[in-house]
Amino acid sequence: MTSANKKGALLFVSGIVLGGLVATNHWSSQEHIQKQTLGSVEAELAEAKDKLQATNLTLETLTTQLDQQRTDAEKLAEEIVAKNGEIESLKASISQQQNRAKNSTVELEKTVETQSEAIAKLKKRVADTDYLYAERYRLTQEVNDLRERILKDSHKMELSHKACEEYKKGNSWNRVSQQDCDDFDEIKSKNDALMTEFDDVSADLDRIKRELSAFDAQQESERS
Repeated sequence: MTSANKKGALLFVSGIVLGGLVATNHWSSQEHIQKQTLGSVEAELAEAKDKLQATNLTLETLTTQLDQQRTDAEKLAEEIVAKNGEIESLKASISQQQNRAKNSTVELEKTVETQSEAIAKLKKRVADTDYLYAERYRLTQEVNDLRERILKDSHKMELSHKACEEYKKGNSWNRVSQQDCDDFDEIKSKNDALMTEFDDVSADLDRIKRELSAFDAQQESERS
């Protein structure tokens, strides 16, 4: 083999060896890159799984909370319906109470009016009765006074009448005179006036007594 051929062969062999080394280095680099990429992807996948798990937990929690809120909302709605029923029932009860109160007020006003009228009548009756008792006392005193005066004047009139009759007969032994006849006429006139007044006062007294008797009978009837 010539020297040139040897050199060519050596160069060829060296090229093959160098090419193999280059190829080996290239595949090693690619494998390393792929492993890094795979590791990164796996890390991202693991992180994504963690996030997904966390999201699922959060979703479960939210779902549970939502279910609880839904349950609470339904319960609250039921309570609202119940409360509305209670409110309507309370309104109806208040309305009934107001109507009863109005009726009671009307009845009470009527009772008060009736009692006020009764009290007014009773006050008037008491006042009238007080007046009647006072009048009976006054008229009784007046009748007694008139009776006493009439009796006294009747005695005087009787004496004057006797003296006047003796004077008219001419029997002057007991010192009678015309004055006795004048006194008799005057006393008789006064006595007649007293008798008339006595009759009037006695009539008023009888009327007062009848009114008092009627009042006492009415009171007795009311008590029965």
